[in-house]
Amino acid sequence: MASTSFNWTPVLIASLVVSIGQFSMGLVFPSLPWIALSLNISAEDAQKLISFYLLGFGPSQLIYGPISDAIGRKPILLTGLSLTLLGLTIVLCGNDSFGLLTLGRFVQGLGAGCCAVLARASLRDSYQHDELAQALSWLTIVASFTPIIAPVLGGFINHYLGWYAVFVSLFSYIAIVFTLLFFIFKETLPQKEKVPNLTHILITYSQFLRSRYFISFATIGWLNFSLVVLTISMMPFIMQIEIGMSSDQYALWALIPAFGLLTGSSLSNRIRPKIGIKKTLFIAPILHSSAGLWLIFCPATPLAMMLGQFFLTMGNGLALPCAQTQLLMPYQKKAGSAAAVSGAGQMIISSLLSMLLMSLGINHAWHLGLVIMIFAMISVIAIINGFNSVP
Repeated sequence: MASTSFNWTPVLIASLVVSIGQFSMGLVFPSLPWIALSLNISAEDAQKLISFYLLGFGPSQLIYGPISDAIGRKPILLTGLSLTLLGLTIVLCGNDSFGLLTLGRFVQGLGAGCCAVLARASLRDSYQHDELAQALSWLTIVASFTPIIAPVLGGFINHYLGWYAVFVSLFSYIAIVFTLLFFIFKETLPQKEKVPNLTHILITYSQFLRSRYFISFATIGWLNFSLVVLTISMMPFIMQIEIGMSSDQYALWALIPAFGLLTGSSLSNRIRPKIGIKKTLFIAPILHSSAGLWLIFCPATPLAMMLGQFFLTMGNGLALPCAQTQLLMPYQKKAGSAAAVSGAGQMIISSLLSMLLMSLGINHAWHLGLVIMIFAMISVIAIINGFNSVP
């Protein structure tokens, strides 16, 4: 049970910030089949609206992290959100052009890259020791849960108002959050420094990438997030095209994996203090392997599809908070840079894997099951390596 003296304000602000990046992706997923029909493009082209967003989101974090470590979190956050709103403006004004849609999504991603970095870095500024682990755990739950619940909201908006309204809603949400943060977010960086030069930034990043400890726990997060992206980008096509659901019907069924993530997160908070992070992490690959086997052999029915995704997201709920806590705990003075490398890798790898697997024809449930099982085996190796190394 959380201590009554725990200060929830930084967690709530960080959760609001990180939700922007996740909603920017998750709200759009259910609309992809309808965007493809509206613009007369293929499903593979429609997927590029996700991939281009991630390609902008991922690398930009490498810029936001070290600069925010020097001049502060708030000015970088507001600058990034302004760029996000610019990208959405391009999308809204160029809604009949696929080229402008992809350009706008890329610019949106460039701006939204500040969210994941600064949310985690601000928590590292605000908490120490056990409170930091608790804060990061809650933030990771929000960051993991939002991509699951966002397609539910996006599905309803798309069904009743159309796909254009999805982007209008997203613009409105980010504009409101920008206004709130402008007035209520207080700078968390205790001491400002000179902005590091490119050489210093590259040296810092190379140290992270050469660290067996860092790479091991980052890999767990990268693989788990890649599964989230791949699954929720594939399921709208499986459920709506192959099975014949409408987008609002899919939105209701998508609540099942959302509850799976909540179940996993709740279970993680209950058992982690009793059995430790290491044993908790090892439960996730077991759940993922079970989900993979189920999706390989289960019938193509809505309940069967969502049951497999339930166990997948339950494993995500267990793994992501533990991996993120282990990753950032050792890095106090370089919180922004550590979060940047982790976040950039997460988005770049999930984007490239998604494009690669889709190009290879991964479009059936049993294909997804095989991928999940392979990722589970890699996660086991990463867990073992992480706990057998030092920061």
